[in-house]
Amino acid sequence: MENVKTLEQQLPRAEERPVRQKRDKPIYIGRIIIYAILIVYTLWLLAPFAIIIVTSLTSSTEYLSATSYIWWPDIISLEGYLRLFREDPFMVDGIPSILRGFINTMWITLVPLCSSLLQSLLVAYCYSKYNFPCRNFLFMFTVTLMFIPLGAFGFVSYMFYQNIGWTEGYAAWLPMVIPGLFASAGTIFFLRPYLDGIGKEIIEAAEIDGMGFWQIFFVIVVPLSKPALIAQFIFGFVGGYNNYAGALVYLETADPSMWTLQIALQQLIAYMSTSAYDYNFDCAVALMAMVPLIVVYLACQKFFIEGITFGGGKE
Repeated sequence: MENVKTLEQQLPRAEERPVRQKRDKPIYIGRIIIYAILIVYTLWLLAPFAIIIVTSLTSSTEYLSATSYIWWPDIISLEGYLRLFREDPFMVDGIPSILRGFINTMWITLVPLCSSLLQSLLVAYCYSKYNFPCRNFLFMFTVTLMFIPLGAFGFVSYMFYQNIGWTEGYAAWLPMVIPGLFASAGTIFFLRPYLDGIGKEIIEAAEIDGMGFWQIFFVIVVPLSKPALIAQFIFGFVGGYNNYAGALVYLETADPSMWTLQIALQQLIAYMSTSAYDYNFDCAVALMAMVPLIVVYLACQKFFIEGITFGGGKE
């Protein structure tokens, strides 16, 4: 009790304790500057999209009579979009070329992409979880393939495809599909660190339960790798969707029913945009082409960020 009293005596009473004056929270000038820069940068990125949307909704008549920049049309017009579907000179069987081009682009992009992702995951899984002779050497060789400029062999590839008849008729699609069906060195390099983060005890427990190699791969590895796969899917989808060079080489002179979206857009703008006041049509075409990419990213952004940071495999 004496110790307690001594302690109570040593502690100052509440009314005797010095009152600390509350300091105003300091203003973080650096943080304000960073936020300001980010806001300006965001507005700078969004400005082209806003301009495209406004321009696509403005009639040619309003453009002719405008004396200053049009921030928002007086009357919303769908003139550019209607021309896109009504006046299409490359329409085949009643299907507008932009719609047919979109369908062609989707299957030309998705079929090789899904096949390549699955094979790349399989190879990366073997590199990550299995020991076999020359494993590190083979992985380094795979990584080296990333630095080979495949575009430099474009002419050689075209001559080869031409000699085997892959540049005429519907076979012209094959050079854009067949090479992309196989595993990608860059995807393997990206996926292996992610798979390294998956505990080996999970695989061993599955083996003890009697699961075979393919069952483990499809039931355990593929679901756990979903964030990384979606990240690579977005990269591959954007690259395939915007593939203009390959389509220009193999499909520009093909039948309009074979065109991809990029070739259809080029031909439509070149043929129908004949006046300086056809900006609404040009912007309508551009906006229609951008919508699928925006939708894909918005649908997958959660897994995309997780896959990029390798977070899912290291928890």
